[in-house]
Amino acid sequence: MAVPIIPVILKRVATGIGIRKLISKDTKQAEIPQSEVNKIKRGLQEFAKGIKIKTQTNSKEVIRKVDKFESALERAIDKGVKQAGFQLLKIIRTKTQKGIDFNSKPFAPYSEGYLKRLQKEGKETNVDLWYSGKMLGALTPNQALTKTGKHKITLGFARAEERNKALWNQVINSPKREFFGFNNRTEKIINKSFNQFIEKELKRARI
Repeated sequence: MAVPIIPVILKRVATGIGIRKLISKDTKQAEIPQSEVNKIKRGLQEFAKGIKIKTQTNSKEVIRKVDKFESALERAIDKGVKQAGFQLLKIIRTKTQKGIDFNSKPFAPYSEGYLKRLQKEGKETNVDLWYSGKMLGALTPNQALTKTGKHKITLGFARAEERNKALWNQVINSPKREFFGFNNRTEKIINKSFNQFIEKELKRARI
């Protein structure tokens, strides 16, 4: 059987007049002062406005550091691209001197007539494209590297005479000896060095 739950105040009212006085007395004691009511109202009004978060930011300092980072990155990339050009030149010269093309395949042998000429003149007969040394000698950073755009450089032969020799070996002659270029492996090596260089330069900038 369910027991009805009657509020305490109703029980007191039901007990008689004497207890009504006690209820009246209890009610007076339980009254909330008007000042407290007003305080609660003000609190509710402030709560309804939401939470205001005030922060102090160093936006000028942040912008300054971002600008500094961009400038440092621009300089690092320019230097890094040039460094990559130096590295590629070195790889091309090293491979050619070893008698291999940019794909690391051995050069085709010289013709018998050319070999006899080299022997007669007392020159080395290794297939390293070195006769007078002028063609490969022209592959120096100062002569071969040219800035051709933002973060961009071009490798080439500055002198027409050496450029024609390279063209003969690279394209026209049969068999070709393709020394001027790079493969995927060389590209990965240069990219790795470039990224390491950029990281080092940015650390040096202490941003």
